[in-house]
Amino acid sequence: MATMLLLTLHAFAQEDASAQLSTVNSQLNKEVLHSTMIGVGSSNVLDTYLSSYNYTGTDYRIQRETMRMTNLWKGRVANQSLIDVNADINENHAGNLDEYAGGVRYTQGWFYNFMNGNVVNPVERSHSRFNFAAGLSASGYLGVVYISRSGNNPAQAKADLMVNVSGMATYDMVIAKHHYLWRYQVSFPLMGIAFSPNYGQSYYEAFVAEHYDHNVVFAYPGNMPSMRHKLTLDIPIKRYTLRVGYVGEFHQSMFNHLKYHSYAHDFMIGFNKYLYRR
Repeated sequence: MATMLLLTLHAFAQEDASAQLSTVNSQLNKEVLHSTMIGVGSSNVLDTYLSSYNYTGTDYRIQRETMRMTNLWKGRVANQSLIDVNADINENHAGNLDEYAGGVRYTQGWFYNFMNGNVVNPVERSHSRFNFAAGLSASGYLGVVYISRSGNNPAQAKADLMVNVSGMATYDMVIAKHHYLWRYQVSFPLMGIAFSPNYGQSYYEAFVAEHYDHNVVFAYPGNMPSMRHKLTLDIPIKRYTLRVGYVGEFHQSMFNHLKYHSYAHDFMIGFNKYLYRR
């Protein structure tokens, strides 16, 4: 009888501990990280639909990021929402033609934490200084490239819907009892669809005359080898967290015998803020 009573009490204790742990995880998973950054850097754009020459200049960028832990896989999956807006002001090598390019990309990603950590708030919520997570994301892009010259096709529209593979690593560096968080993220487009006119096809033919000519193409690393890098450092300043970093974007494609690339290197600066959602 005493043995059964002890076993019953032990079972209740385990259930109570599990319930408390679940409650703690649920509370921690309600933290939301908001980050806003602005940046400026170099731009290099080539679009053979418009010109056979590279145009170089300045890239301006704004990023708005939201991250939170979810309850998927026992609370080990993080969700990331990212809005990236950029604008380029470029010119050709001779300096007599201007080019304007830019667009907006929206991404939703899910990252599995492999080290039982918390990539959203690793400084306060992880036992390890190093954390790693990886997963998949879905993104959509809409943009344009315009060259200031007369002609039938002075502009080129850009659009794609992609599934990406992405990885993220964080490292908590402690100096004089202050925590400086390094975060690195890299993403590669895996597969999706993209818009492209065909070689020699005008937009009048594609949209007004409705002469479809393989304008929706299947995109994969073979015809769109691209990657995006982001390295940031979070610096605590009293009650605030300053975030500085670098964004590198290397977008390339070869659709319908038309070559395109857009390379950007940006220095970024902004602030982080943690919120607690109900």
